[in-house]
Amino acid sequence: MEQGPEPNELMEHLEQSHHAYEHLQEMHEPASKRFVMRTAITASVLAVGAAIASLFAGHAANEAILKQTQAADQWAYYQAQSTKSHVFEGNKALLSALAAAGIKSELQDSLKSFDGKIAAYNSEKAKIKDKAEDLERESALAAVKDRKFAAAVVWFQIGIVLASITLLAENRKLYWLSLGSGFLGVVFALVGFFK
Repeated sequence: MEQGPEPNELMEHLEQSHHAYEHLQEMHEPASKRFVMRTAITASVLAVGAAIASLFAGHAANEAILKQTQAADQWAYYQAQSTKSHVFEGNKALLSALAAAGIKSELQDSLKSFDGKIAAYNSEKAKIKDKAEDLERESALAAVKDRKFAAAVVWFQIGIVLASITLLAENRKLYWLSLGSGFLGVVFALVGFFK
């Protein structure tokens, strides 16, 4: 009759299995430490990217507000010049009516003066209007940059969260998602820079 393995054979087999398990753990541990280190570095790089994009988003938002305020100032100046021009046009109309009534000779110089001032105001208004419209365009462009940088910050932050979860769950797929999110952050930041 056949008997099972001897106890010492079982002990040897168990000892060999234990050594093989320890060897596998030793081999896996450095790879795991490298993965943890790589993920932590990735999260740090993403945090730096988020900080830089946030800085540029704040600058772009401030620039948009500044340009919009300057444009509003220009429009107020334009309105003031329009009001002055209208006053002179009204005065000219009054003097023209008086001139038609027979007091023509004394009013001709005043009418010419009013024509010159009205022309000067209208010329100045055109320049003011162009400047105000340019400032509005610059404000709109800065607002677009702000939105692009803000989107970059969001993607960097999502990448940081995914990298953090990767460390807890030790899930390599999440690590790749964090890299993808960081890549989108870089893309949005570059679009913000070159917009």
